Amino acid sequence: MKLKTLAAALVLASAAPMVNAQISVTGTLTSDYVFRGVSQTDSSPAIQASVDYEHDNGFFAGAWASNVDFDDDANAEIDYYVGYYGELSDALAYDASYTYYTYLGYGSDEDYDYGEVILNAYYNAFTFTYGYANDYANLGDAAHYLSAAYEFALPEDYALTIQSGYSFGDAYDDYEYIDYSATLAKTFSGFDVSAAIINTDIDDADDNSDFRFVLSVSRTF
Repeated sequence: MKLKTLAAALVLASAAPMVNAQISVTGTLTSDYVFRGVSQTDSSPAIQASVDYEHDNGFFAGAWASNVDFDDDANAEIDYYVGYYGELSDALAYDASYTYYTYLGYGSDEDYDYGEVILNAYYNAFTFTYGYANDYANLGDAAHYLSAAYEFALPEDYALTIQSGYSFGDAYDDYEYIDYSATLAKTFSGFDVSAAIINTDIDDADDNSDFRFVLSVSRTF
């Protein structure tokens, strides 16, 4: 599966000139794969991998994969994305991308794959995000996501990021919710290590959307 992911992304990358371009591969081990406050692995560990292509002109593309556990037949998620990054000043930058989420393991009559447009604005240490999926989980309803984050630079090259997000739209059928997190990160000998506390305000939260501590380590080549 991961070889297919790498191959797909490299084919996509080959469409752009290789001059002033970079391809990187990242592997991650995490105690829980959490997406917008909700565990995608039933509060269990995940092994993840990605391949990314970046060009100096701002174009980027890639693919990312992880195991998942929704208590059904799905066993893996593979996401494909393409976008553009730009800088307006020393303090202000942005990117716009399209991500297509795919899920493996379902039968031929089940298809929850869907696409999302994601816009990010970066102002100094702030990051603002807006995501829009017109057909969330291939169920016919739209979903929106708003997020704001701030990164504090700490002594000894530690970084603390405080974040909050809001998921809303017809796809949530009046079950809109807020997620929030605090993540401490540092690089040790080439390994990026992070520890995060994550929670949501989902009423009657189950084990997949309540308070959790997540430890992750990744390496980029």
